[in-house]
Amino acid sequence: MTKLKIHLAQINTTVGDLDGNTKKILEEFRKAEAAKADLALFCEMSLTGYPAEDLWLKKYFIEAANEKIKEILAATKGSRCAIILGAPHVSLNRSKKPITHNAAFLLEDGEVKKIMRKKTLPNYGVFDEKRYFEAESFLSFVEFRGQTIALLICEDIWDLKNLYLLQEQVFDCIISINASPYSSNKHLYRQKIIQQFSQTLRKPIIYLNQVGGQDSLVFDGSSFALNEKGEAVLTMKEFAQDSQIIELEKGYVATKYSHHTAEFSSNAERNYSACVLALRDYIHKNNFAEVILGMSGGIDSALVAAMAVDALGAANVKLYALPSRFNSESSMIDAKECAKNLALELEIISIENSFATILTTLYNYCGAAATSKAASLARENLQSRIRGNILMTISNATGALLLSTGNKSEMAVGYATLYGDMCGAFNPIKDLYKMQIYELAKWRNSNAPALSLRKSINIIPQSIIIKEPTAELRDNQKDSDSLPPYEILDKILFALIEEEKSIAEIIKSGFDSELVKKVAKIFYSSEYKRRQSVIGPKISDMAFDKDRRYPITNKFWE
Repeated sequence: MTKLKIHLAQINTTVGDLDGNTKKILEEFRKAEAAKADLALFCEMSLTGYPAEDLWLKKYFIEAANEKIKEILAATKGSRCAIILGAPHVSLNRSKKPITHNAAFLLEDGEVKKIMRKKTLPNYGVFDEKRYFEAESFLSFVEFRGQTIALLICEDIWDLKNLYLLQEQVFDCIISINASPYSSNKHLYRQKIIQQFSQTLRKPIIYLNQVGGQDSLVFDGSSFALNEKGEAVLTMKEFAQDSQIIELEKGYVATKYSHHTAEFSSNAERNYSACVLALRDYIHKNNFAEVILGMSGGIDSALVAAMAVDALGAANVKLYALPSRFNSESSMIDAKECAKNLALELEIISIENSFATILTTLYNYCGAAATSKAASLARENLQSRIRGNILMTISNATGALLLSTGNKSEMAVGYATLYGDMCGAFNPIKDLYKMQIYELAKWRNSNAPALSLRKSINIIPQSIIIKEPTAELRDNQKDSDSLPPYEILDKILFALIEEEKSIAEIIKSGFDSELVKKVAKIFYSSEYKRRQSVIGPKISDMAFDKDRRYPITNKFWE
């Protein structure tokens, strides 16, 4: 009976790095050759990286990718091992006009044996594939060494219409190559969908996913294989590169596999790991090494500092405290203790002189208007902007990127200062609500994630976790002066954002009518701020960077 030995290569690609991606593909191919595999399998768009966005519209980019395919083809000449990889493919339509497909190439013994094209193009959430590609009209099958393989590309296996089409076909197994970005709980839905295909069709399935950070997306890997009963027989690492071998016979898995990665204990661990990997890859893939951030003694900056050290190591993280007259001594003590726990120095730069000088200038210019209620808010924002200016100048002078530390709850209600604490290049906690910040801080204090470069625990002082949130921009200020308690605020925001409920629906579910209307008004009127915020990794199903697209000028607040 025909047996296929398949090398699954879960690699971390970089968009546009054709040389680097080709190098990784060839390295894994040589591993597969050494293991006497029949096939080395790579993820969707493994050659170009995913999503390459408008690079896919550039003719010369596609031509450069084709040259790399030739290079990979040459490596397969004379080898027993073949390759399936993802790459764009250009063909001519009936009108002789070029069209581009999201495709998979079967490369064997120096030849392109088959090109298989994606049938179902996603065009929702973070996906814009109909902007770049033409859909294939039918599903792809390939005869390979005695077995018939149904080759599906990512969204092909999320579309139940394709399940019904597959029921009408004769084949032995399914291979699904993917670039499926992470979001909380997606792994459960993903496994449910793939299991439905396997159990309905009574066929084994190999699900191979991309891993790594790409701007505001992070890919978790988490590749796996199911047998013909829909049972997991092979699982691969989460948030890390990995490669494994599986053997398939016609219609079933040839051997029993015991290799299972340790299951992540909670969404907190997955979410934390996603933030760390996204930050690490954003810094490294953009050719930076160091980061800086402002350390206030609050929970948000403490968590970002922990993530930064986990991602980059203490040697590549610098912390700065920039107190004014309103910052308490206890906050500075907390900030110093947290820095010490992370093996970091905390450099303290007082902004009091700058703050006082600008206040004097404003008073001389504005007179009595400088003491008005509106001016009071302006004075608060001024402190944040002074800090932003200093931190951005340090960033410019040192080449280290500034990390922003605002959470999703703050971004939602505009509780942040443009050109102040919103300054920066990347925000690892942008898509985490305030209550999730506490959850992740508590989790990190008891655990060290697998991908962390610092394995110590109890990093964030308990005093930071239990203190009442405050921006410390005026005397005795608390977040609750302006906002409802985060336990309530987050639930209202979740209903508005993730569930896309109307104000009436949220009130009907039991929340105070005036409070919901107040939160909704602040939320919708803060769109202009969110549009100017720095990017951060997608963790939820409705992140602000790409998932949720609303006009800034908008009077429909229902």
